[in-house]
Amino acid sequence: TNVKVPCENLLWGEGKGLKLALITLNTGRLALPAFCAAAGKGCLEMVRDWAGSRVQWGLPVGQHDAVAQMVGKMAADTFALEALVEIIGAMADSGEFDIRLEAAVAKLWGTETGWDLVNDALQVRGGRGYETHGSLKARGEVSYPVERWLRDMRINTIFEGSSEIMRLFIAREAVDRHFSVAGDLVNPNASISAKLIALVKAGLFYAWWYPTRFLGWSAWPRYREFGPLATHLRYVERTSRRLARTTFYTMLRFGPGLEKRQAVLGRIVDIGSELLVMTASVIYAKTLEQRDEGEFSAEALSDAFCRQARRRISSSFRSIFRNDDIATYKVAQRYIDGEFNWLERGVIPL
Repeated sequence: TNVKVPCENLLWGEGKGLKLALITLNTGRLALPAFCAAAGKGCLEMVRDWAGSRVQWGLPVGQHDAVAQMVGKMAADTFALEALVEIIGAMADSGEFDIRLEAAVAKLWGTETGWDLVNDALQVRGGRGYETHGSLKARGEVSYPVERWLRDMRINTIFEGSSEIMRLFIAREAVDRHFSVAGDLVNPNASISAKLIALVKAGLFYAWWYPTRFLGWSAWPRYREFGPLATHLRYVERTSRRLARTTFYTMLRFGPGLEKRQAVLGRIVDIGSELLVMTASVIYAKTLEQRDEGEFSAEALSDAFCRQARRRISSSFRSIFRNDDIATYKVAQRYIDGEFNWLERGVIPL
């Protein structure tokens, strides 16, 4: 109250403070996935050492399929994380792009993947993963600090915008264009005249927009310069159009109530995030190949990540309209209202 700031201390210009803060937040959000990529690299070092030297049932644990699947996914995810940081970071540095969505996706996907990487590293390390750095050091073992990393990494999905907030922010951007064009058609409070205007406006817009969400060249030879990875970019091309159509269908089905169907919106965001990271991984793999330094073998990592991402995308699409969201929500509300508090019996109350 009544604080006076000298004119020379004004940042950018009067009335632009919020925009400046948001731009700063965009680039600041890129730091967190960078931290997570670094953590992923450290986890891979720990896991590579342990999976190759720890013998169980006559084989190094890394040769048992259950562990090998975890290690392979960790390697692919770490590569994808680094690719995401490099590509979106380059976009930010160029100053030519509005990276609000890309930065939000990098923060959301990067921090959740970073948590998974550390969690899996602890699982591969087993009991020694749970043991503290000091305890391992005192016993003369390699004192990998994965237990501490697990505690430290958990905050990343919360601050700078929690995962839940990030998904809502990205989803809002995805549906805003539709609601700006046809929002009054599904708004029960809109007047008849407003609905008629919206009907004409939407008819003109969707007469062009909807067919173009089907039409597109997503077959060979497009992206052939990416070699074996081109098939993944063609998948991204056609799946992006499918995602656009699906987002439109959710708006038609749920109308204004869509904002309350946060689980549905979350699946849409997760699909879009996976498509962005797939693209980044392929581009980054190609970039490393073009450096021709003789030490990179990124194609296999990008291919593995894209294969895994495509499976996750298929699962998310299946769950958009066929899911257990309503039943789960009702159980949650009944529990909060105390109907199921008998479930808490049998332990000392906190």
